[in-house]
Amino acid sequence: MKSEEFNQWAEKLNLSREATEEIQIIRSSDPSRRVGGGTKNSSGIFPSKKMGVSIQYESSHVELPTVYMLEFDENVLEFYDQPPSLKLKKVGWRTPDYFVIEKDKAYWVECKTEEELIKLSQKQNPKYYMDKERTWHYTPGEEYSKELGLNFFVVSSKELSPRLQRNLVYLKDYLKGKEPDPVSMKEIRKKIMSCPGITLQALSDLAGNEFTIDHINSLIALGIIYVDLFDSLLIEPETVRVYLSKEQKISFINMREQAKQKKTQKITVSFGSMLMWGDKPWKIINHDHNTIFLASEQGEHNSIPRDVFETYISEGYIVGIDIKNAMDNPKVKEIIEATTEEDYEIANRRYEILKKLERGEDISDIKVTDRTIRNWKRDFNKAKELYGNGFLGLVPNNKGRGNHKRKIPVKSIELMNKVIDESYKTIKLKTAKIVHQEYKKLCKESGIRNPATYQTFCKEINRRSQYELKNNREGSRAAYEYEEFHWVIDETTPSHGDRAFEIAHIDHTQVDVRLDIGNGKTKKPWCTFLIDAFSRRILAFYLSFDAPSKKTEMMIIRECVKKYNRLPQLVVVDGGKDFQSTYFDALLMRYEVTKKVRPPAKARYGNIIERLFGVANKAFFHNLQGNTQIMKNVRQVTKSVNPENHAVWKLELLVERLEKWIDEIYDNKEHSALFDTPKNVFNQSLAKTGKRPDTYIPYNDDFILMTLPNPVIPERKVYPGKGFKLNYFYYFCEELKDPRVENKKVEVRYDPFNIGIAYAFVNKRWVKCYSSYYAFIKNKTEKELKQITEELLEKRKQYEKGNQLTDKMIAEFISETEEIEKSLWEDKISNRNKEQGSHFEEIKPSVETNGYEIEPESEIDESEDTDLLLFGRVGDE
Repeated sequence: MKSEEFNQWAEKLNLSREATEEIQIIRSSDPSRRVGGGTKNSSGIFPSKKMGVSIQYESSHVELPTVYMLEFDENVLEFYDQPPSLKLKKVGWRTPDYFVIEKDKAYWVECKTEEELIKLSQKQNPKYYMDKERTWHYTPGEEYSKELGLNFFVVSSKELSPRLQRNLVYLKDYLKGKEPDPVSMKEIRKKIMSCPGITLQALSDLAGNEFTIDHINSLIALGIIYVDLFDSLLIEPETVRVYLSKEQKISFINMREQAKQKKTQKITVSFGSMLMWGDKPWKIINHDHNTIFLASEQGEHNSIPRDVFETYISEGYIVGIDIKNAMDNPKVKEIIEATTEEDYEIANRRYEILKKLERGEDISDIKVTDRTIRNWKRDFNKAKELYGNGFLGLVPNNKGRGNHKRKIPVKSIELMNKVIDESYKTIKLKTAKIVHQEYKKLCKESGIRNPATYQTFCKEINRRSQYELKNNREGSRAAYEYEEFHWVIDETTPSHGDRAFEIAHIDHTQVDVRLDIGNGKTKKPWCTFLIDAFSRRILAFYLSFDAPSKKTEMMIIRECVKKYNRLPQLVVVDGGKDFQSTYFDALLMRYEVTKKVRPPAKARYGNIIERLFGVANKAFFHNLQGNTQIMKNVRQVTKSVNPENHAVWKLELLVERLEKWIDEIYDNKEHSALFDTPKNVFNQSLAKTGKRPDTYIPYNDDFILMTLPNPVIPERKVYPGKGFKLNYFYYFCEELKDPRVENKKVEVRYDPFNIGIAYAFVNKRWVKCYSSYYAFIKNKTEKELKQITEELLEKRKQYEKGNQLTDKMIAEFISETEEIEKSLWEDKISNRNKEQGSHFEEIKPSVETNGYEIEPESEIDESEDTDLLLFGRVGDE
């Protein structure tokens, strides 16, 4: 909102002066802190089109869905992350998660999981509580906001609609504010009008020259056609019903219900279908064109001519049974989940006995009392009445049977647990045997006659959580493998997304192969992958000698856009410093890409890309000459097998070969988690969910400039006639000839793919500068440029490293030179004295001039004088 619009809004709500000033401070302030995910949460930034800035979120489970809701809620005018802290009574300074301005109100928002809120509400003097309407409140926040006439709301994870969240993520690429194509819109509405409630799959199947799935998705996103986003999942088009409007949906449902009431209940004639004939349930066990064959639960068999069967249905004598509704009973579900194979065997045997009795067969050979049979009949009839299925009543109830009480005295158990907690669960890493001896000693001192045996003691230890034991004894990192694995099985955010280009992972690894870099030297390169989580397709890779840095991230983004002209909707990264670059965040923000940071030391959150590293090593790098597998047992490595002596691959050839392996082998090999190839899954997903043309990113100079990193020292001095030095080379352009620029520092950027050019910020704009290599490489392709650049930089770096002069080296060299000078001078004087007599006085060094002077007492030839002066200062010769 502009200032005038804000003032009108505040006037309309009749806000006090204090409230207006408080909101103005929030609107003009930067976020009060930079969020971090901690050890359990995944934090990140969301590129908000509504706000025009990136919005931080600290948790992907509550805060990110809340941001989506605020972004797409028409009533929300503005929202701000991490607003200025509030000084709350009995709490102190507290920073809410968001501040929201709606059309008719303004409020602070606190986001928490339902589990966390329950724990907080159980504390002594709780600040959080739930009212009768099951709404959460935060007392200090509400008291503060009430004084200003504003609100304070608590958002629980339980309140968020998981289906709506997934649908909003699915439609985000279509919410660009573009006007829909009128021709395609008219054709789509025409199809829906002819068949209200058509499924999204059927509507997509009708797509052709007039419209595509992208046009349909766009109309749904803009609300021009109606889909219940709270109830349907757009990623499952066969179950999604499409209408022209919400009102049309309501009218259509009402008409359909009325039509249903006029018709008799439909029965599907197929094997296994259940029906009620008279007062008995029957199952269809077979049928043909003339006859329907039935069987009752009691084992009776019957056959009915098909025309008679249809007559009975029309007259209401035979009706269908909805087995699904009976099975939806939670008690039925509970019985089935608790039933073992042995229980089913017992129930089957009981059922057979009851059927024999019903048929009048003799069961005298079965050792079962009359009372037991009566109980079985009672349970069968009761279950039939309650659940619609008498068989469930014959399933044995094993609860409460047997003596489950422990025979060890209570005091012994308590002492055993105390010793385990205080002596075994410590960083001293005592063995169970030693701790058991301590336990026996304490039992003796406490008067416990029969302590638990060592085997029982070990069983008691094994009752404990392995994660808890490992965590207390060896720390959280060692215990990570035993930590509960939280599978993402809810509807909020599938772990790998709903489609291609929704979620992608970026990470680096140092490759297990040494490359030849010339002059007998070798080096291991770094490889960065960008992989699509849904299809497991490798979207881009970047191979370099440099360790991961902000340059690496910019280049992997550039590679992806060059190949696909688009970027993923969300990228998952680790917490490394290279991913915290301002330039990297700005690049993602510019193209509306959300960044999600994996929790530290949680490898499972990046299992997709970690698995890719393993596959790439095993299937590609480990098959190359010079691979470093043998270095795992470095003590056994001899000169003849050392990878450094077998390195033959150059970076240029390795990049070319790796690209071919990705495109021809990896992309076309069936993935164990997909049961299909990454290429097929990727292409099928785009065909099903749309190509999303609004996300197209042109690979042009503007985009390339956005991806250029700056050096560690971003400003460089401009030397007259030379330009600025960057990455061991000088760069120059006409704009650097300006006297106002010479000998001044300018901000610079470089292109890691092209050593021939760099950019300088001169006169408030970026100008292109050229190196001395530009003429040599100007006609090269970008692929050739990348490899030439990488090779030249590495060679120059090694050269500079090997020829680097330190102040100490220079001082030692000067000292040695002076000693040599002194020795040479003394020899020269000595020789002159011998040849010409003693009329020469000894020439001594002059301390003041740091050179040498002649101090003659008699006349000297001009020629001799010149000769002496010529040799007097060896350093100036």
